[in-house]
Amino acid sequence: MKEDKEITSDEIRREFQLERMVLFSDAVFAIVITLMAIEIKMPEGIEIKSDADLWHEFKHVGPIILSYIISFTFIGVIWFRHLKIFSRLKDYDTGLVVRNLLLLFFIGLFPFGSSLITHYRSLTSPTVIYLFLVFFSMLSLQLLQYYIMVQRPALRRNVSVVRETKELKVFWITLSGFLVTLVSVAVSSFFLQPEERQYIFIAGVMLTAAASRISRKYFLKGME
Repeated sequence: MKEDKEITSDEIRREFQLERMVLFSDAVFAIVITLMAIEIKMPEGIEIKSDADLWHEFKHVGPIILSYIISFTFIGVIWFRHLKIFSRLKDYDTGLVVRNLLLLFFIGLFPFGSSLITHYRSLTSPTVIYLFLVFFSMLSLQLLQYYIMVQRPALRRNVSVVRETKELKVFWITLSGFLVTLVSVAVSSFFLQPEERQYIFIAGVMLTAAASRISRKYFLKGME
């Protein structure tokens, strides 16, 4: 009886520590989104006397709002996957904590990356930096999921992860294609004009999407 109480107490302690990790992660996601929303504001020192003036100045806020929407959507997807991953856990270790912090590190840089694009949108480098930030965020999430699903199955609850394991292969292929696209855009920025670089980026995105779609059909056949 005493041993059963000790086991129960230990399980409660582990669940409490996992809950702290989830709450800390959620706080980082929420703060990052809030910081990006704070950047959405009308230009200062402008006198607005009519609706026409307001809409005229609003066009300067448009790129900031677009950047916010894109970043919000991406962070929302990452947060949802993070939620699903942690719902599988029953325990934690140092490796899990380190990989989770690595993910939060890159997520925390999104307000900086988003501000670069909105303030220097005529340049190529801010876009490349932002996209690499997206890539490393996705990569760190992959490393976290791989650690839980493959490297340390003892941390998981006794549930099937067949689909998640197969999805890892799809995500690795997608990430590889995305990386090739980013490197191509970064290298081309030294040789091509801005209007020519966009075609390389569009072609790379289309090829990455096609590779992701094909690999998804192959690895997840019969599981949709």
